[in-house]
Amino acid sequence: MSNLQFQNVNYFTKQFVTKLQTTVNVRISVKKEIASVVSVGSESAIVSYDTTNGSASFYGKTLIKFLYNDGMGLVSSNYNADFTADVQNDLLMSDTKLLFDVVTIDTKVDTNANTAMLAILLEIAVFGYFPQSVNCLVGGENIYACKENVSLAQSVDIAQIPFVVDEELTATHPIEGVLLAESCVCLSDHYFADGALHLKGIATVRLTYTSDGNIYTDSLPFDFEREVDTSNINCKNLQLLVSVRTTKVRLDITQEGNKVFLADITCNLSLENTLVGGVEIVTDCYSADCDYNLQKQQITTTLPLQTVCAERTFSVNLPKDEDKKLQTAVNVSAIVTKSSVGADCFTVDGIVYATAIYHGEQTESELLEIPFSQKIDAKGIDANSTICANVVVTNFTLEDNGTLEANVTLCIRANVFRDATYFVITEAESVPFDKTQLPALQIYFAHKGEDLWTLGKNLHMSTEEILALNPELTNPLTADARIVVFNKI
Repeated sequence: MSNLQFQNVNYFTKQFVTKLQTTVNVRISVKKEIASVVSVGSESAIVSYDTTNGSASFYGKTLIKFLYNDGMGLVSSNYNADFTADVQNDLLMSDTKLLFDVVTIDTKVDTNANTAMLAILLEIAVFGYFPQSVNCLVGGENIYACKENVSLAQSVDIAQIPFVVDEELTATHPIEGVLLAESCVCLSDHYFADGALHLKGIATVRLTYTSDGNIYTDSLPFDFEREVDTSNINCKNLQLLVSVRTTKVRLDITQEGNKVFLADITCNLSLENTLVGGVEIVTDCYSADCDYNLQKQQITTTLPLQTVCAERTFSVNLPKDEDKKLQTAVNVSAIVTKSSVGADCFTVDGIVYATAIYHGEQTESELLEIPFSQKIDAKGIDANSTICANVVVTNFTLEDNGTLEANVTLCIRANVFRDATYFVITEAESVPFDKTQLPALQIYFAHKGEDLWTLGKNLHMSTEEILALNPELTNPLTADARIVVFNKI
């Protein structure tokens, strides 16, 4: 009788956990009375979390960019707010590793004298890497085994690594006062050297400032290279996304007519590192003196496939009141609303947001929403692939030509994963038979679609034994192929 060998196999599966909404309530007090709110921008991120069996709680920070009119002119301030949320889900365990995608879907503002009450509605999508385990057949003595080498995600590291991009830049006009500093960072390449992860990309600072009584917005791109310490991470299959946390501007206000400033961009590198290993499993088996009743289980593991970057430039005309004169656009951002996959391609849909500011007796503003859709070619993608995409606006200009003409350049970066599904044998019950009842010589005719493995299983012989007696056979077998078998009694 054969001796079957089972082994415990560990692997990870990435799954969508839930999507929830939470409101960040912020009270802002300023020195002068708020005549009107011109624009509110916000950037939110989860900075820590804690999981237990069946639940998770997480803590986040929101940076608020508040632009208002105090009756004399435009004034801006930045504020930080904390928020917490929790989720209940039976999938969650204490060792579940979580990822978050946070977007602002609505902002409401009420004012009273010099106080503004903000309610920022966030939508948080939660994803998790779940450790799995299965005890499956991997071999045995005195059996004929059909084996397959499968790839499994055997370990996963998730890290949030801060880094700073700084650059000395020059505005187009002398800077009297800074109203808003916005930025975006787009990765173009990365490589490893001396225990560090080296990043290359393009950063763009959008600086809105006053100069000689006017308001200007400059879009200033520059290349950067930075390195982050990943010595504690066994980097093999990296998926990277970068988000901007804060943008600070430093300039010498004592120097009249100064156009030069230093921009400090604090970024967050979201890193998913998957260690993929090969495991040889048995998918079918038999022996010379018995069959097996096999119990099989389907397992699914999530494997990193590729990272795809694409640029999209487009123009769109937007309606505008003829009596309004455009001044500038601020708080430019973009979100992904949907990702869908096709054969060797995927499509990213989203919305670009911006606030248009107009001249007049009173400063007026209008929130612009510009939808976009981009199809991206990527070989190897199919229905089993999932897309994790983000988008940043690398350039945005508004021109007043009777209508508003928005010129937009987007950088889209997508991490692509593939769910690999296998069937493993978890139980095998032997069913003996009496081989002495078989004839010493047997003539067998192959059936359509039969191969050497199924033939050997039916005859309780190895494929090598069959080919030794019938060297003319091909695999798969041709219909009605005549096969001679000598049974060992």
